[in-house]
Amino acid sequence: MLLRLALPAAVLLAAAAAVLVPAAPAQAPARAGATASVVTGDLGTVAGVRAEGDEVRRAGGGYRRDGLEVEGGRATATASRAGGDGVARATARADGVSLLDGLVEAERITRTARADDAGRPSYGGGITGLTVDGEPQGDLRTRREFVAGGAEITINAGGEGLRVRLTRPVAGFATGTIIVVAAAGASARDGADPATLPEPGPTATPDPLDPLAPGPDRSPSRGRGAAEERLMHGDYVFPVFGDKADCADDWGGPRQIGPHQGNDCFAPFGTPVLAVADGTLNRVGTLPISGNRLWLRSDDGDSFFYAHLSAFAPGAVDGAEVKAGTLLGFTGNTGDAEPTPPHVHFEIHPGADDDKAIDPHAILLAWQRDGRPPTGGWIARYGTDTEERPGALVEVRDFIGEG
Repeated sequence: MLLRLALPAAVLLAAAAAVLVPAAPAQAPARAGATASVVTGDLGTVAGVRAEGDEVRRAGGGYRRDGLEVEGGRATATASRAGGDGVARATARADGVSLLDGLVEAERITRTARADDAGRPSYGGGITGLTVDGEPQGDLRTRREFVAGGAEITINAGGEGLRVRLTRPVAGFATGTIIVVAAAGASARDGADPATLPEPGPTATPDPLDPLAPGPDRSPSRGRGAAEERLMHGDYVFPVFGDKADCADDWGGPRQIGPHQGNDCFAPFGTPVLAVADGTLNRVGTLPISGNRLWLRSDDGDSFFYAHLSAFAPGAVDGAEVKAGTLLGFTGNTGDAEPTPPHVHFEIHPGADDDKAIDPHAILLAWQRDGRPPTGGWIARYGTDTEERPGALVEVRDFIGEG
């Protein structure tokens, strides 16, 4: 005998809703980040700051060297994720600017950037008392471009108050040198309020010997997909200068601390090693296996790891903001690479997941074939003779970092 039960319509509707409506996905935490610099570019960064998460960073200072002067300035970067609303702001100001023996002068240059979840960052600011090649231009708040005295000069463009690119040697600086005065950038995304997120659980301790990548998982990821496609077709610089570099296809090969997580790019001893993207340096130092090593965190959120350098460039220090093509150091065989020919071990960790590296070989080949050349500013400092540069000497340093 079949027993039929009559259920109220409301109960049936509620049960159907429970089956048909999936649970809401977990929301990613809000993000906010801002950067500001009084001066940046190929010749170094002055008063550069970066704020991420919920913080405010400030710095001030001027810049003086033969042919260049900025009397003073101020940079401020602010990031906030309160209540899950990502907001970022940056302001950079430079006073008393005189570049390239007076080719470009300005009383004050100011640039601002602001970002929230509404869309692309918005920029503002202007230049007071601009003079180009002796011709007064007045006070300007809109984008303008000039060509004068062997330089391409752009003002009030995006996050840059003033950008100068040399098209020939000027005042002792090489063709291609880029100088940016008053730079500001910001990015933000709404999401879950970080204050309401649960505390992360404990994780395994990284290999205490000398992990070439952070985190407990030493298995390299085979995941390419969108990250590889984005990196292969982006605007990047190949990490080793010149046409003599040869990157081995040695991803996943056996190593002392686990599968090889990168590629070894071989080149003559002391060949310049360059920043592949705009970003910030961190964990600059020396370890037993990595030798002289550093990390570059790009402005797009990717991380790049360099190891076995013979020496660092003077400007390669923790917190330094660099542009693609900036000199970071020189190829060598420090650390456990002493028995091998000189090379740089190079890794790519896309996106926010620093724990996972991807096979860089196809990306490196694409950069080597199609990537834009270095801007040349480091040539003004060191020249083009790779055999006599200081990178040809192995530099031994105390441990100044971990991981």
